[in-house]
Amino acid sequence: MNDTPYRAVVDYPAFNRKSSLVRILDWTLVACLCLLLGFGPLAFGAVQEWAICILEVGAAVCVMVWAAGRLASGRVELRRSPLFLPIVLFAALVGLQLISGHTVYWFVTWRTALLWAGYGMIFFVTTQSLHRKDELRTFGFFLTTFGFLVALFSIAQQFTGNGNLYWVVPNRQSGWVYGPYVNHAHYAGLMEMLVPIPLVFAMMSRWQKSQRVLFGFAALLMASTIFLSQSLGGMVAFGLQMLFLAIVIGVRERSRRQASLLLLMAVLLALWLVMLSPGGISERIARLQDPLGKAGASDRIHIVKDSLKMIRVRPLLGWGLGTFPVVYPSYRTFYTNFFVNAAHNDYIQAAVETGLTGLALVCGFIVLFYRVALQRTGHWRTDIRSAMTLAAIIGVSGILIHSLSDFNLQIPANAALFFALVALATSP
Repeated sequence: MNDTPYRAVVDYPAFNRKSSLVRILDWTLVACLCLLLGFGPLAFGAVQEWAICILEVGAAVCVMVWAAGRLASGRVELRRSPLFLPIVLFAALVGLQLISGHTVYWFVTWRTALLWAGYGMIFFVTTQSLHRKDELRTFGFFLTTFGFLVALFSIAQQFTGNGNLYWVVPNRQSGWVYGPYVNHAHYAGLMEMLVPIPLVFAMMSRWQKSQRVLFGFAALLMASTIFLSQSLGGMVAFGLQMLFLAIVIGVRERSRRQASLLLLMAVLLALWLVMLSPGGISERIARLQDPLGKAGASDRIHIVKDSLKMIRVRPLLGWGLGTFPVVYPSYRTFYTNFFVNAAHNDYIQAAVETGLTGLALVCGFIVLFYRVALQRTGHWRTDIRSAMTLAAIIGVSGILIHSLSDFNLQIPANAALFFALVALATSP
């Protein structure tokens, strides 16, 4: 009998080749996700049909790259998120609208469902990837660099622009152009989600002092464009974001150093805006003294009141996903020369299009997000994973606040980034 112990024979060159292939595919997925999220804002918010198509195809490509990586590794391991349940239920609700014909415009609901399926794929891919610290760090650096360059371009365009997008693309919708967006409020929504990343990085203790200064400068420049865009909703949302961060630092962490850094950031931001001396900011802020009478909110109040009538007619399943601009003209109670394409309140619009059932799923999604994400910020000053989670929470909070007075989540570029941040903060 042979007493020699058994040893498994491992083909190390083949194993290394397999491991390298998996690693390459994982980083390819991170690169695809970064390029996809960066494409949307640069393509005017991805509101045109060609941009929406690229966004949807890009999301599908990300899923295929992820699947290729799992096949190459020899195992398919799904990372489960508690937010999968409300997402699946919302998809089932839209599917019921399509199958039962409970939509006033089947094709519009189908087309919008495809776009939301793209958001779902982005959420899924972000949940399954970005689980290593080097990937998270790269993702955070990309969003910081991208946001800084977009803010720098926006400032240059503001002071040297001619009213066109990128100086050469005509503004056919006569909107309030800022940066690559036709609507300045949607640009502010983008920055609300991006600014917290370099801001939180600047207050971490793991970076060198020179790195923290660079992160702080990037956050300062990016935050200033929210005010330069003169989006009133953006200013309010950003102020509440900073209040939320101050509460986390002052009450939960009780860190005087980080609180001092946040206060210094606010002072430098004020000085920076005074130095640039842009016109219109003080007038816009002054309108907050009478927001209903002077902030141009009267039409939006009428839209909300009309939308409530629409909800009462179809309270359970709504009129169909994406059909608000189709149905609204029949319920409009005021005169306007403009085409009302959104309710200027994402929650009201969700109730109109998917009924109170859809609104309940949206609220459940938000509650689950905070319940899961807030438990993962305990070591944000030293751990990149916790820091990205905290930054994502602040960014998501800003867009959720802004959605009370605008329709940022109806803009594909902003919605895609929103779902990526939600997945980043809640992925296991």
